[in-house]
Amino acid sequence: MEFIHKLFWILTPDGIQWLIMTGGLPVICLVIFAETGFFAFLPGDSLLVLCGIFAATPSTDGSTLLPISFLLTVVPVCGVLGDQVGFWLGTWFGHAMYGWEDRSILGIPIFKVVYLKKAEKFYLRWGVFAIVMGRWVPIVRTFAPIVAGITRMPLRKFITFNMLGGFSWVWSMVLAGYFLGNVAKTKFGFDLAKHIDKIAIVVVALSLIPIGYTMWKENQEAKH
Repeated sequence: MEFIHKLFWILTPDGIQWLIMTGGLPVICLVIFAETGFFAFLPGDSLLVLCGIFAATPSTDGSTLLPISFLLTVVPVCGVLGDQVGFWLGTWFGHAMYGWEDRSILGIPIFKVVYLKKAEKFYLRWGVFAIVMGRWVPIVRTFAPIVAGITRMPLRKFITFNMLGGFSWVWSMVLAGYFLGNVAKTKFGFDLAKHIDKIAIVVVALSLIPIGYTMWKENQEAKH
């Protein structure tokens, strides 16, 4: 119970401030790596947008809460490496994954065969571009590289599309938050530094809506 309490504490204003100011950069890299590689239910989109807002928000010493250069260089690499892990999982285990049991941690689904099948349909519809386009689709971005490995996509082709998708996804999300932070300050006189904790809660909450809807829909389908 203590672990669960600490997990939810991270989503409080004090918890988010602590996360960013202490273990921020390593945790950001870990979340992006994990969500694109094997852990579907992490708010990657909202985290990146929030990082962009932090990068545009000055701290008390005049610097920004997060370095934009790091977010635009190292974090995309973490996303690329995460997809590469997913690709190798698909290559090594292949079709055996369709026989794996569904697994959850603290009620949060980690692996479900239905997610793999959804990613497969997306991949069959869009082909190799699914590796790029799937980055903006929760769950699909986790399992699309696994499907690419199962179907034995040529490694050179996968790496090319993986890098294109990884960098474009991270850049678009981070820069959206970054320019939002700057516009709020220069155009509307809204100081994000004074409200960053509240904004963080809103962004995280919005990112959980599609995840919650997916889980609710699955529960409804299971009842019928």
